[in-house]
Amino acid sequence: MGGVMRTTQRSESENSFFKKFESKSGTLVEFSMRFDSAMDQQRHTQKKIDNCNRHTFPIISTHLAIEVHGAQVYSHRVFEEFQEEVKYSIGTCKSRGFTECDSLEVTTVRDANKDRNYEVTYYPYTLKATCSCRMLERKGILCRHVIWIYSSNGVKIIPEQCVVKRWCKDAMLSKMFDCNGEASEDVDIIDGKQIAMSVMWSEIHQTVGMLMGKLKNDVDNFSSLIRQFKEKLSPLGSPLNKQQ
Repeated sequence: MGGVMRTTQRSESENSFFKKFESKSGTLVEFSMRFDSAMDQQRHTQKKIDNCNRHTFPIISTHLAIEVHGAQVYSHRVFEEFQEEVKYSIGTCKSRGFTECDSLEVTTVRDANKDRNYEVTYYPYTLKATCSCRMLERKGILCRHVIWIYSSNGVKIIPEQCVVKRWCKDAMLSKMFDCNGEASEDVDIIDGKQIAMSVMWSEIHQTVGMLMGKLKNDVDNFSSLIRQFKEKLSPLGSPLNKQQ
């Protein structure tokens, strides 16, 4: 059971979880039944988290479009860490030097919170960026220094090469199989309409986030469009019902 564990921390975490279900005096059959119960609880918890990720949207705290994109892409738990980096990029990062060579730009970014300088290498044509803090390589999340570079260059989305699949909302959309190679029956299969609805909610929240820095007239126009489409969909808003 511990063959794929890479660190003692992960092993200790699993041991702590399974201790809730196992008994030292139990038989092998009891162990098997308790193990199945533990796995059922893990799957149930995962399904609750997946449902929350698909149908709720976190609160945006800055005016940066890249934060909105992070909320669309990342699971809620990972987005919280990413959001912290976004906020720090606004409040603590400044340029302390800049050099340009062929197709790349090297910027010395001062991090006031850590009282250190970091070197960020940025490739404008591919949007690739690397930082000397190596946070992306270590944790799979963009650091505040790279986010600051992206914001300074008008990059509004997280480049595809910087998005780690396991941190995404759709990381668990594929089927799960048991030890016999059969698809698990307790895994929900999301149809095309559900995916489209999730994308639609993300688009709405992204638009609302972008309206924060716009004029009231833009907000009124967007609200008017929503009301018009709502009346079009509602049976009570049809011309026939209005005449009645």
